[in-house]
Amino acid sequence: MYLTTEAIVLQLHPYKDNSAVVKLYTREMGLLSCWVSSIHKKTSKTRVSVLQPLSITNAEISHKENNNLTQLKEIETAVHTNSISMNIEKSSIAIFLSELIMRCFKESSQDETLYEFVRDSICLLNETKKKCTNFHILFIIRLSEQLGLLPKGNISELTPYFNLEESKYQHSKPMHPHYLDAEEANWLSILTPLPMEQFYVPVIPSDVRKKLLRGLLEYFELHFGMAPLKSHLVLEEVF
Repeated sequence: MYLTTEAIVLQLHPYKDNSAVVKLYTREMGLLSCWVSSIHKKTSKTRVSVLQPLSITNAEISHKENNNLTQLKEIETAVHTNSISMNIEKSSIAIFLSELIMRCFKESSQDETLYEFVRDSICLLNETKKKCTNFHILFIIRLSEQLGLLPKGNISELTPYFNLEESKYQHSKPMHPHYLDAEEANWLSILTPLPMEQFYVPVIPSDVRKKLLRGLLEYFELHFGMAPLKSHLVLEEVF
């Protein structure tokens, strides 16, 4: 049977004979890998232009129990996100967020609240005219909240370090290397209560932002078993 659902495009992986595997994050069924054939033919109902990272679409897909690779029959734009695809900063963030979602979300795990958070964040990124320097940083923090792993406690003069393994602020550097130094920990405490809509408010020094980003990715690796990402290196060049 076929199911029509709203879906966020994460990745297009070309295959031989004009075919491809498309990673979708769907409202109805969570993360899915879909097979699509004849993608470059003029008669194809699936256009490559619709399959850009973080495109919000309506997708018609085959739905079979215990089948990890479903068939994508047709896909069309649900929400236009041209501002993302036409802006180098936004498109770089889109590639990063797509990789992050693929690495830390489980296949076929449906969560409508989580889906709405991702969708709203994409719309915010698309519509904003503000500088997007901190967007990905705040997205990771708000995502950690959605996944039940928001950093615990509060920073203070007595607890200036953030222990990435134990997810808490503490008075001294831990015996292991997985922690944020005082400056990055301070910025984490500033950003933690901010809603996504205020991503542009803090003015974070570039070198601190890079260290904070790497620390937050390490945080996800430690607690979600996430494999290391590569796309954050592009962000470091762009910002």
